[in-house]
Amino acid sequence: MKLTLFATLALIGTALAATPIPNGQKCKADGSLGFCASDYCEQLSTEDSGICKNPPKKKND
Repeated sequence: MKLTLFATLALIGTALAATPIPNGQKCKADGSLGFCASDYCEQLSTEDSGICKNPPKKKND
């Protein structure tokens, strides 16, 4: 039981410490290739992967 808990914590720590993907690099919206530094991956539904970009600005109407 202790080993399972330790392994789980190690995996979570590794995931949190992973280097983010810089803008302009390939990403997947589901995060399977890693997470964008900008927290925004623009991926069209017809594409296998997307590109890390800055999120679009919201319009104030």
